[in-house]
Amino acid sequence: MGTKIESTAIIEPGAIIGEDCYIGHYAVIRPGSIIGDRSHVRAHCFIAADAKIGKDTQIMQFSNICRGCEVGDEVFVGMGCMTTNTRKIAYRRPYGDIAEPPIIRRASRIGARVTILPGVIIGENSVIGAGSVVTRNTKEKGLYIGIPARYIRDVFGDEII
Repeated sequence: MGTKIESTAIIEPGAIIGEDCYIGHYAVIRPGSIIGDRSHVRAHCFIAADAKIGKDTQIMQFSNICRGCEVGDEVFVGMGCMTTNTRKIAYRRPYGDIAEPPIIRRASRIGARVTILPGVIIGENSVIGAGSVVTRNTKEKGLYIGIPARYIRDVFGDEII
């Protein structure tokens, strides 16, 4: 198959795109970012500098993966997902590097319009319901929903990769 990068996508020097990937229209991949083999970054996504996207991962349209964020293998990130990496609005302030990028572990599924706050770790095989705001770490194989996201139940059998 080979990697396909749409003509309107911007892949900045220093970004690494794996084999058999798809990069959609108007996606931006910043320097130092790594996109794993067979992963898709759909239209209008922004992958900030030094972000790492695992293999066989889907980042759907209009999503923002912040600087330094780690997204594991076999993860699904729904439309319009927003990851954040700082607890302060640092614009024009002398804070230095205060980034706390989130980590999304392997085989997690993130619903549409989810916001993941700085430093949060999404546990392996977790599911985050659409529109949720994740303010704390999630446990492995947990279903979380709401603002703030709350544990609902475990993820069972055939829902686990």
